[in-house]
Amino acid sequence: MDHPDHPIGGMYLPSKVFCALTEHTGEGFYGDKTAAAVSALIQQWIATTPAARCPWREEQDENDESNDSTASQASAAPPQTVPAPTAAPGPASGAAGSGPETSRGYQWKQLFLPNGTELRTIYGGRSIYAKVEDEQIISVNGPTTPSRLANTQGCGTRNAWRAIWLRLPGSARWQRAADCRRQD
Repeated sequence: MDHPDHPIGGMYLPSKVFCALTEHTGEGFYGDKTAAAVSALIQQWIATTPAARCPWREEQDENDESNDSTASQASAAPPQTVPAPTAAPGPASGAAGSGPETSRGYQWKQLFLPNGTELRTIYGGRSIYAKVEDEQIISVNGPTTPSRLANTQGCGTRNAWRAIWLRLPGSARWQRAADCRRQD
């Protein structure tokens, strides 16, 4: 094959980038140090860059735009085990306002994920997404758990706290689930 790039797990790096990377790690080939460097760079990029638009999310973007004022208030606080209402207190039944939506969600051990929270895990260079809807985590394959989502592909031994990234309603930033759990 006459490909000018270097394959790494199904992706190709330009030759100059590959050579500079392996030279920088001191290996001269794609070994453990180079793999760790690539992994760290990708994880940093994922943590600091907004995710691309998901086709299954486009329908909900219209609804999100109408709720921007409530979403920005919700993003100001870190995730909590007991959800705090984002609007002024309403009737005890919670029939009006945005309070009921933020008070419902999925309880993942000590971490509460309000409805609208997005979940993402990456395996083999591909992202797998899910969303908290109606107090359950919904993925392409239907209702799931954090552990099942983290292990959708692979050997089934991935720690969901370390493998799943969360984006809370109203937030543009993805955070690792383990980091959200520590904030509580």
